[in-house]
Amino acid sequence: MRRIPRGISDALARRPDLVLWLIAAYYVLAVILRVLRSQALESDEAEQLFQSQFLLMGYGRQPPFYNWLQYGVVRLIGPSIFALSLVKNLLLFLTCLFYGLAARIVLKDMRLAAVAMLGVIAMPAVSVMAQRDLTHAVATLFATALFFQAFLLTLTRPNLGTYLLASVAVGLGLIAKYNFVIVPVAAILAILPEPDLRRRIFDWRLIPALAVIAIICLPHGLWVLSNLSEATEGTIKAMREDASGDAVADRLSGLKTLLIATLAGGLPVFAFFLIAFRSSLVTAWRATSRWTRITGRTIFISLIAVGLIGLAFGASNISEKWLSPFILLLPLYLCLKIEAAGVDAGRSVGRFFFPVATLALGFIVYIAAGNVIGPLFGNYTKENLPSGPFIEEVMAKHGGTRPAYVIAADPFLAASARLELPQARVILPSFTQTPPLDEISRRRAGLIVWHIRDGSAALPAELAPVLTRNGIAPETLVPSTIAVPYLFSFRQDRVTFGYAWIAASGNPL
Repeated sequence: MRRIPRGISDALARRPDLVLWLIAAYYVLAVILRVLRSQALESDEAEQLFQSQFLLMGYGRQPPFYNWLQYGVVRLIGPSIFALSLVKNLLLFLTCLFYGLAARIVLKDMRLAAVAMLGVIAMPAVSVMAQRDLTHAVATLFATALFFQAFLLTLTRPNLGTYLLASVAVGLGLIAKYNFVIVPVAAILAILPEPDLRRRIFDWRLIPALAVIAIICLPHGLWVLSNLSEATEGTIKAMREDASGDAVADRLSGLKTLLIATLAGGLPVFAFFLIAFRSSLVTAWRATSRWTRITGRTIFISLIAVGLIGLAFGASNISEKWLSPFILLLPLYLCLKIEAAGVDAGRSVGRFFFPVATLALGFIVYIAAGNVIGPLFGNYTKENLPSGPFIEEVMAKHGGTRPAYVIAADPFLAASARLELPQARVILPSFTQTPPLDEISRRRAGLIVWHIRDGSAALPAELAPVLTRNGIAPETLVPSTIAVPYLFSFRQDRVTFGYAWIAASGNPL
């Protein structure tokens, strides 16, 4: 049994490029398991699937880059769990790819470059949180990896192409998540103490690079100027979650959560490096080089910037996923330290690969198995919610008629309607940018759906304004209910949904 791991370890030591193929295989498996594990959706998945109906310049508090990618894939292959998982896991794979390319620029030992790539998957934000339910944060990780590859190329082999590549990465990062702006600013500040590299900032090629950034950001930037409140309120509200109202106490709480989030994101990476390099990692901590200084400064400046922004906005809560683009540099930083110390990396790839593979594979299997095992003990998650079977049962009760539109009370029902009725217009009251139904759609069959939580079958009050706006009189609707078994519940526990069917004639039934 010991020969197999040693054989793999030897192969990885001789051919560290195999790591990229193993990472690709991992993300293919992640897509397959996500498709198989449930047709119900997590929160970010539901939001993406619903919003993929529209190509807009802005979608609320998050920039639109991920939405645009998801929209394009859904247009090509249709709304599905596969479409959702494909976008996410492709971006995660590309994050590892560009990160590895960045590592190869500044690391002489290709085995350490492979370890750096594996270090990305060692991050909980990548191997755990992203596989559970992240979207925009995943796009930010991709943009960060692409930026650092282009940034290091610009520092080491400057030409117009590298400047433009860096500008594309910055532009994409800025429309992926607003906190990305810290990354290029921190990177630029980090090279200021290096006289020969400082010249890269004052180069004529920066002018076309800035123009490219402006072109990429212009459409969304114009939307933000017209919708500043909608673009910022949600983020500020999330930062002030659980705020007590005491300005000093809340800010201290924010700094505390920043420290906790930094440790939660960084300590697991340190742990995997300790497993691979043992006491050599402690020895290497004192080693330094130009690239350890630049990378270390970038991480430090980024975290300080987050803290200052948190203080300025009175943040009482800073989550780990917000820090993921900054902690992303940690594996490369540690590899640079190890190389600067002259540590033997001969067995490092294998020693790093097996624990990281155990974590990454173990988690995607765990969440898939949890959907089946949890219901045996009465534990249900969002992925056990039977929204799809509920919509199917409603259609069956009405002779298999497929409604032309669905008005849903919550994102999960709206997203499930997209899966079950890909040709239907789906409307969600909380998403105010949805255009109203046209006259042709109003004459066709429609479906109003909601999740009953208080035992009352009455139409939820929040649906009334959107119904009226779309020419439907709420008082004429006849609510009905259906109890549907939870997914994987073996028909024991049920969820009750409410619905109202509107016949093609326009008369509610």
